[in-house]
Order: sequence, then C-alpha cells, then structure tokens
Amino acid sequence: MKFRRTPRLALLVSLTGAIGLLVSGCTATPASAAPTMQVVGYAEAGSTPTSRLDASKTALTTVGVDGINVERGGASLSAVSPEALALLKAAHARHEKAELLVGNFDADLGDFSPAIGDALLGSPTNIDSVVALLAAEVQKHGWDGVTIDLESLSSKYPTGLTSLVSKLNSALGAGKSVSICLMATTGRYSDLGYDVRGLGRAADHVVLMAYDQHGPTWTKAGPVGGLPWLKKTMAPLVRTVPAARIHLGIAGYGYTWPAKGDGTQVSDGAARALVKRAKAKAVWSTTQLEWHATLSNGTVVWWSDAKSYRARLAYAKQLRIGGVAVWSLGLSDPLTR
Repeated sequence: MKFRRTPRLALLVSLTGAIGLLVSGCTATPASAAPTMQVVGYAEAGSTPTSRLDASKTALTTVGVDGINVERGGASLSAVSPEALALLKAAHARHEKAELLVGNFDADLGDFSPAIGDALLGSPTNIDSVVALLAAEVQKHGWDGVTIDLESLSSKYPTGLTSLVSKLNSALGAGKSVSICLMATTGRYSDLGYDVRGLGRAADHVVLMAYDQHGPTWTKAGPVGGLPWLKKTMAPLVRTVPAARIHLGIAGYGYTWPAKGDGTQVSDGAARALVKRAKAKAVWSTTQLEWHATLSNGTVVWWSDAKSYRARLAYAKQLRIGGVAVWSLGLSDPLTR
C-alpha cells in the first residue's frame, strides 16, 4: 500500500488508444445497468493535509485514512492520531465517507511486519481483541468503516485473515463497511496468505493493490503497475469475487532509480519537475500506460499520473467492478470521474 521500504526501506488520440488496449483481453459483465463507480482516495495521517481532499472532491466517494497499526504481540492497536481525526472530519464535511485503515507496519523494521501478522492472525484471542478495539474506535469517532491493510503476510493463517474480516464486519454492523487490501501477484494469492474466495464473501470491498510491480529497493527500473501485469493480477479476482465488491488499486506516484545508491518514491508533480529540471524527455508507454524518463545523470524515473489513472478507470468500468482506490492523495494528481 505504501512505499515504506527505504532505507530498508495529441491527448484524445492517446487516451482512445489506451482504452482500446485496456478493453482487449477483458471479459465484461453481461449488459445491465452500470453500477455506481466508487472512487476511494487514501490519505496518510501526518503527511496529507486536508487541503489535498479539496483537489479531488468532484470524484471522491470515500477517503481511506492511514492512521493506525496493530502493535507487536498482535493484540493491541496504536493510538489514532489527531491528524487522522482531522482527515475524518474533513471528509465528512465534504459529504464523503471515511474508513480507518489499519495495517501491520512496524516503524522499527521500516516495513510491514510478517511477525505482527502471524501474531494477530494465528490467535483467535488476538483477533477478537483487535476486532473489539476497532469496533470501539469506529463507534467513538464515527468512522464509516475499516480498511484492513495487512501486507507481507506469511501463508500460515489465511483462515485467520478471513475470520478477522468476517468478525469485524459483524461487529461494525449495518451501515458500516469493511475493505480488505490484497498485495498484487501473478502467482498464487494463497502464497501471500489470502483466501480470495473467502475474503470475497466476508468483505464489502476487496481492494487489489495493483502497484509496486517495480520499485527502487526491490527491482530494476520499470513501471509502478504496468497494464499487462495488472491484468494478470486481476484475473483471479474477477473469477472468484463478485464484481461489485472489487476495487482496483491505482498508483498515483512514481519511483526513481539513480545510477548509484537507492532511489525513492516521488509524487506525480515531483516526477515531472525532475524531468523538467534535467531537460529530459518524458515518454508515454502505450503498453504499460505509464510515463518514464532517463535523466542526464542516469537516473530512471517511472510514474503513474492522471493520464494513467484515467486509463485504469476506463479499465475498471469495462470490467464493471465496484470502484477504484488510489494511493495516495498526498502524492497523486487530482482525481476525476
């Protein structure tokens, strides 16, 4: 969901061609009234000012506020920050829903923690404890639901994750939603600890995080979430999860790969600024539907911006899935419908 691994850590023509590429190879749901397309924007508490919600207000239906984590031991949660509550208030002031995003990020590790995931999902007692704490937080502050973002899980406890989602949905009750985020893979989702069919029944929304295909600390330079890869990662979901429950996760950021040293994550605006300062040329990949450039110092940049978003939004509409979800409002270009 987030780049936290460093330090371990002629428009119409182009868009029409992009949409054509998206449609090919996709099987759409039989003709019927098109469902309402949900647009979720994720916001990181402490680094996403509430003003960033304004830029996308014509599109947003939900703001996912990244503001809480499961703590070591798997039975407790970190405190919800004032910044997270400010984002909640701002979303509601704009008549948008706000879901609290809970993860297994470990600040000391600088990454998502498999150990925290195992401690939580391997213990029914810990699952019950975290469900009760989340339900209390939702009730106390008026969140519209919870997004579960547990990443880098072992394959040991897929039933534990499904149980967590199911119990939380029951605890929150009617009118509240539970979303589950899945790391994208072209392999078996079970190897990542996900029972896709079970999660599709237990959750209101299954969010495929179709990004981080490439990144500066784990692969050579390449698209953040290229279209061919995206289609492969989506295929198991559309076969097993009701289409209305699927949300396509879209990157609204980029990465740099310098000739020497570690690269970093950059916002869409920062990626364009790097290219402009270097007097380099940004190239649109008609295959990947992302931008890339090589700077004079050898740094390679790939990024997924508003044009990439529109192409993927078109893909989501062709699949007739429930919505899209963008990481993140603090990095991306403004969102549209």
